[in-house]
Amino acid sequence: MNFFDKYFFGYLPKKIGNTIRIICGIILIILIIEITITFFITILLIGLISRLLMIFFK
Repeated sequence: MNFFDKYFFGYLPKKIGNTIRIICGIILIILIIEITITFFITILLIGLISRLLMIFFK
């Protein structure tokens, strides 16, 4: 974190730097949640398709 404090946020005023950190954190959390939901939907669809194919070709 020292690298980001010194080179990325160090030249900005403290209030603006904290605001940018909060915005970046929120964007990161939204992306992680979106990727997780997409992963679970994909696994669910693969499971349903596998179950349907097993029923039809049994």
